[in-house]
Amino acid sequence: MGKETFEKEGWKLASTSSGEHLKRTLEMYKELGFDIYTEEVTPEECGGCTICYQTGKETLTRIYTRPKTDDDIF
Repeated sequence: MGKETFEKEGWKLASTSSGEHLKRTLEMYKELGFDIYTEEVTPEECGGCTICYQTGKETLTRIYTRPKTDDDIF
């Protein structure tokens, strides 16, 4: 899905993470009632400092969130 489509549908980039931190972050957004979408990315796609992820031992994941709508509840 392209960035423009994401934004039109209300998705916002919340975090990029991996490992146990990824798991805790996903649990937190779920408890807060957000819709969650994830995608695997390479360190090169992220920009900034990603040297810790260049070993390839952990999968780097982008987390997108959006508030649930009333339609999602019923």
